[in-house]
Amino acid sequence: MIPLPVGLVTGALLDLLAAGLALSLLIVGIRVVRTHRRRRHERIAAPVRVLLLELLCAPDDEQSELLDRIARIDRRTWVALEPTVTSMLGKVTGRARTALVLLCERRGSAAAALADLGSRTAPRRGRAAQLLGQLGHRPAVPALCRLLGDRDREVRLAAARALGRIGDPVAAPRLLRSLHGPRTVPPRVVTAALTSLGPEALPGVVAGLRDPSPLVRAVAVEVLGTTGAIARTPEIVRALREDPDTEVRIRAARALGRLGMPEGLAPLVAALGPDRPAALRMVAAGALGGLGAVAATVPLTRLLGDVDAHVAGAAARALLRLGPQGGAALRQAADGRPGTRAAAQARAALAERAVGGTRHDVLVEVTL
Repeated sequence: MIPLPVGLVTGALLDLLAAGLALSLLIVGIRVVRTHRRRRHERIAAPVRVLLLELLCAPDDEQSELLDRIARIDRRTWVALEPTVTSMLGKVTGRARTALVLLCERRGSAAAALADLGSRTAPRRGRAAQLLGQLGHRPAVPALCRLLGDRDREVRLAAARALGRIGDPVAAPRLLRSLHGPRTVPPRVVTAALTSLGPEALPGVVAGLRDPSPLVRAVAVEVLGTTGAIARTPEIVRALREDPDTEVRIRAARALGRLGMPEGLAPLVAALGPDRPAALRMVAAGALGGLGAVAATVPLTRLLGDVDAHVAGAAARALLRLGPQGGAALRQAADGRPGTRAAAQARAALAERAVGGTRHDVLVEVTL
């Protein structure tokens, strides 16, 4: 290996040090500029911020005058005040929020944000989507739906959350479609947005149960259970019985437990069968506990001796939730032949209830 000349190495090190120093100076300069800008905005907005607080606390007959005074401020002052207004939108409710929305509309913030949805820069599109969601600006729904396929992931997330805040049910099919394709939105974000759309969006959510994508069907049935759509119990029962995807059936079982309708009893008991996946059997057992049907006592008692400890533990917890009849079944199993799985699971569940009450977030499972 041929050694490099000392001068060449020294020059390279000096260049590297110079680049590092320049980068450090650039970072410091950016921070100084941002700090100066923030302090300048705070100084400009300070007098009007007092009026803003008065607006939020004022009675109805005084709000109009305060709103007019703030709406007439010059553009420079509004630019300094607008970040405070937008941050407050997510913190206040009722009359105070309505006043802030009216103020933003009169200052043209909604129109400007709607135009910014077509900006070339992703941060600007994302901020615009967030503001429109905070304002509940329904005219922005079509543009926000298009942003669900934006090339930037953060923009897609902002659009989905904004659609949930606006609450227009027409967004439901587009939100479900955003779950698959080259540019997707995470299921948890889509689920939260769909849950916020209200009962008028349920037909669009139910249509998702017929989608070819298992993920879309799973999210659709999850939303139906979370929103308490008891009128859609037959569709959820059908998903539990007929859907070819295990995850969809698991979520359908959980949804039936949340809804608590008697129609869920028979399909949930059927889902306990030994030929079903263990995860489905475990969730179905827990759902029967949520259903509160004493008719499930016998099938759940049989599961106490199941070879899968998770399934047996879920059955024990479910029996605790069935009241006196479930408790009696557990005591009888606990008094049975020592050393059996059923007796061990029953004793563990009863001990848990005696020590700290019925805690359904703790796994009562005993591996023998």
